[in-house]
Amino acid sequence: MRVADRPIPTSIVLDPGALADWPVRPVFALEQSPVAPYTWNDGSVWNDAATVWDAPSALPVWADATCDFTGCTIEADAPDDHGNFPAVRAVVQLDNRSGRWAQYNADGSPRDFGAGRQLWIWARSATDAWWLFAGRITRYDERADDTIEIEAFDYFADLAQPIGTMTPGVANDLPGVRSAAIVTIAQATALRTRFAAGTVKLTAQPTDAAPLEEIQLVTSSDGGVVFGDADGTIVSTDRLWRVGRSDQTVLPVISTNVCTAPLVVWDPVISTTDEQLAGTAILLNVAGLRSTATNPNTPGRQIYSETGQQWTTQVEGDVLAAWIVAQQWQPRISLDEADIYLTDPAHPSYVAAVGWRRLDRIRLLHDARTPTGTARVDVEVVLTAITDTITPDTWVRSIATSRAVTYTPGNGWDETLWTWDTPAAVWNY
Repeated sequence: MRVADRPIPTSIVLDPGALADWPVRPVFALEQSPVAPYTWNDGSVWNDAATVWDAPSALPVWADATCDFTGCTIEADAPDDHGNFPAVRAVVQLDNRSGRWAQYNADGSPRDFGAGRQLWIWARSATDAWWLFAGRITRYDERADDTIEIEAFDYFADLAQPIGTMTPGVANDLPGVRSAAIVTIAQATALRTRFAAGTVKLTAQPTDAAPLEEIQLVTSSDGGVVFGDADGTIVSTDRLWRVGRSDQTVLPVISTNVCTAPLVVWDPVISTTDEQLAGTAILLNVAGLRSTATNPNTPGRQIYSETGQQWTTQVEGDVLAAWIVAQQWQPRISLDEADIYLTDPAHPSYVAAVGWRRLDRIRLLHDARTPTGTARVDVEVVLTAITDTITPDTWVRSIATSRAVTYTPGNGWDETLWTWDTPAAVWNY
């Protein structure tokens, strides 16, 4: 877990036999109805197997469904061209031959589980735990083959519903304060949030945007991004998000084809694309001020534009536009897709990747082919997408990253300031 994470529930009773031979196992925790499963003279059948005379008066808050799960996908997708991340989606399939996971009252309402209840998923080893997903169930389907399919989205989606016209905050608010004001007006203060303070001073005006859309606009007015973290916390950043997360304690080193690297990914796709490439940034704020910045060295005509931004002064807009172009003008490689087998017995160290999060920084090594052999590419990238595909047999974590944000230049003989016995000069991977 990370420093500011939501606490893992301690009241849940975990099935000791579920995936017991895995070095790290997932936990699928379903929130149960807090009311008693039956009461005296409520129509319950005396010899019904589900009706026990000395059953507790109320169900526990959480039930561990890991023993009955048959499949799971958790999708934390990459942002769009404007840097807006989507909500995280989880789909879990359960074996329901026991009838445990779909019981209904006489009026057709769900007895224990269903839409509106929470789904929490984390991974645990003998000594530690890592969040994977926390959100709310939107569909609970009982299928003809005695299976249950659950679809859930993280709490990011709770702020996506319009609430009518609002005027959050006051003039000269910083983005973090303004985002908190939006959450308060939306009556969503029960959600866990962690908003970066930000730097620009904001204008204040009425808006019909959904609370999430308004928070995204406020944050982008400062060059930051908003996303749902693995523990269900809604997080915003300032414009320095490419330097990585402050709660990341280790910089992982991975490779596409350098066999001596600590972790070699499967089926990598190294790509250079024009996604989020910008040689020109054009920003327009609510008062009609226009800020433009250009780098003529960008190949092609790639324009990043935003309207309705809420920075107050021309200087703030100009600085932001110049910052965007400085970050996005140059095409560089990214890891467009790659797979990591977390439970591969041949590589037990790979299980450490279970703790990676969106916006973590990763060092990527790639030996690129050249007409005379190969050339080492040694860059750092930011994780932008993570998809977990879990079955009772295997766990595959698929990742994608931003374009390279920095690099380590290669050193050749007699080409740098290093001498033969310089302590700081060490062999690379």
